[in-house]
Amino acid sequence: MRFYTKRLAIRPVTPDDLAASYEHRSCPLTSRYIGEPASYEQAKERLLEGCQPWLALENERLALAITLQNNDHLIGELMFKYVNKASLIGEIGYRLHKDFIGQGYAYEAVSMFVERLFVELEVKKITALCAIENIASWKLMEKLGMQREGHLRSHFQLSMQRSDAYYYGLCRDE
Repeated sequence: MRFYTKRLAIRPVTPDDLAASYEHRSCPLTSRYIGEPASYEQAKERLLEGCQPWLALENERLALAITLQNNDHLIGELMFKYVNKASLIGEIGYRLHKDFIGQGYAYEAVSMFVERLFVELEVKKITALCAIENIASWKLMEKLGMQREGHLRSHFQLSMQRSDAYYYGLCRDE
């Protein structure tokens, strides 16, 4: 999957993205609501997994790079996976480098991503999870038209504490 927005180019991740991917995956600021910052080896493993051909199997991640249109440097990543293939339910995830947060890039990338998923893939519902403390993420989900469907207690281990999560969903026909 490859597409463009007003300012962004979205494309499959490549091994050349490793340094940029590691930079944001190892950053405590961008990892604080996801888990521990990644080591170089963890970032490399995740990136190389995303470089493999996507077969659309349940829980297999489709990984895409978010880049600025005027250069090919990775500034963030998008993820989609089927969490229930038989029911055509998928989950999205997103992450930006700290220098690009708060500039509208997440909404620009994720809104077009959701649109493309509904058009190009056989998916009836898209879901997303976030720590309840991640206000920017759940506000983004709501701006996308996703509905809060659940409050999951003690769902994430973040640093030395447990965190609740919000579960959001958006159906194709909404």
